Parts: sequence; C-alpha cells; structure tokens
Amino acid sequence: MGMSVSRVFSGLLFCTALLAAPLAAQAEFMRVTLLGTGSPRVDADRAGPAVLVEAGGKKLLFDAGRSIVQRLAQTGMPISDIDTVFLTHLHSDHIFGLDDLWITGWVYQRPKPLTVHGPAGTSNLATSLEQAFRYDISVRNQYSGLAKNSVRLLAREIEPGVVYSQERVKVTAFLVDHGAVEPAYGYRIDFGDRSVVISGDTTYSETLVTQARGVDVLIHEFFAAHPDLLARNPRLRRVEAYHTNPGQMTRVLHETRAKVTVLTHVILAGLGRDEVMRGLRETYEGEVYMGEDLMQFEIGSEVKVLWSDESTPR
Repeated sequence: MGMSVSRVFSGLLFCTALLAAPLAAQAEFMRVTLLGTGSPRVDADRAGPAVLVEAGGKKLLFDAGRSIVQRLAQTGMPISDIDTVFLTHLHSDHIFGLDDLWITGWVYQRPKPLTVHGPAGTSNLATSLEQAFRYDISVRNQYSGLAKNSVRLLAREIEPGVVYSQERVKVTAFLVDHGAVEPAYGYRIDFGDRSVVISGDTTYSETLVTQARGVDVLIHEFFAAHPDLLARNPRLRRVEAYHTNPGQMTRVLHETRAKVTVLTHVILAGLGRDEVMRGLRETYEGEVYMGEDLMQFEIGSEVKVLWSDESTPR
C-alpha cells in the first residue's frame, strides 16, 4: 500500500457534514465525490454513474445517472450549484438523472442555464428534453416566476482534446473503447499539479492508460463475472467484451500506477466484492478500492480517501 495515501473512515453524518464544508484553503486542491457507482442494473445501494469534481471554485459533474439528485442532497450541496455536466456517452444509465438535475436545479433557482458537454447526439438529447418538458416549464414560469433563461439546456458536442478551461481547471476528453458505442469518452481533469481521470465505460484502452499514467486518482469502470456464468451465458460474454474485466483491470493498474484507483460502474455477476478485491490486490501492491456511493477523495499534497460508513477498507 502506498505511503502517500491516508485513509479516513467516518460515519455517515460526519461524512455528510464534511462534504458540505468549503474546500480547504490550498492553491491546488481537488475534491472528488462518487455520487453514483452503479450500472444499468437496479441497486438500492448504488445510484447511476456520476462523479462530482470540485477544483478552483468550479463544480463539474461527469455523467448523470439515476438518483444523483438525491445523492447531491445527501452531500448537502445545493442542486442549483451544478451548471456544467460532461457526458461520457449516451447510454441510458449515464443520462437517466439529467432531466431531474436540469429541471430540479432550475426549481431551486439555478442562476444560469445548464451546459452539457458530450458526444455527437448530445444536441438532439437536449432538444428532445426541452420538448418533453415544454408544458412543465411553461406552467412553472407562468405561476412561480422562475426565470426562463436559467431553464435553458445548452448542448456542446465535443471532439477529443481540451473541452473546458476556466480558472486553471482543464478538462480533456479522449476516446475509449466501448464496443459499438461510438464515440465514447473518458475525461482527464487537471488543476495545477493535481489530476483525475474518469474512464467512462470501456474495455482495456491504451489511450486511457496514456492519459491516466501517474495521476492522483483514477476512477475506472469494472465488470467481473464468474467463469461458469460466462461459459453458459452468451449475452454476458457480449457485455463483458465492451467492459473491463479483472485481468484487464490488473493490466491497467500496473500500466497507470495512479496514486489511488477506485472502481466504479460496478457489475459483479456470481462473484462477491471481497473475493474480487482480494484477486486484484494479490497482483497489485498499490492503492485500489471498490467504489461506493458518497465515497470521497481530497487531493492535495496527499490523497485522502473518505468513506460514508465505518466498514473495513475495501
């Protein structure tokens, strides 16, 4: 286990209060919160995919899966504070919560439009949502006086490269391999000497390895299925082909050597979490964790890993 990382284990109430607190007064400090670590599978303990990154006074959301508005409320952060979203791709589980974030943020008086960066098709998604909610928007505006400008949904279709740069916070999009889903993106977020990479959905990707080598925190998707299930289930094998299995994840760990790696978009079929983590840690000595909703990282001169419960290290 790397000596540069300290682990802090706390109760849910303490974690919620901490999440709501201001960022520490450091010139280069990032805070990352896993709002949702789930997948298309319905799981009461895992909201849909979503990662909140705070740096330089900016609050950037990556993906918007189901129930993330509730997760934001649990952190104590006002929903209206979120005005910038980056989508890795347009699979339903990554956008189920976008309309909720958009409209509910407006109801809570978000002061500006919601800007959504994403792959080709994002503009069509935004236009369709505006049409779907046209009646609701009209009625709310007429009877509650909510501003029409701030309910706008601004789509920014991206290409690989720097897609955002403000207040020394830079977001770089890069292509990953999510099978038939093209384009699918991962994101690298840089703030001074601090860095985070979010894989999005992907199988092993050399581009991701290049972007993530030596970063402070790598947030990477993960799929693990029991060999017997894979052998008798052709559909499961097809799903595995465009996700990252344990053998590929071990390769990513060794090739990137991030200070901390956390697994998200977790799909486990016929295998337990502890069994999977033991397997990874037997072949990799660095810091790697199974992600949980509301798990948080504070990235300064060291990386602090904060938990939402008092369980043992994952």
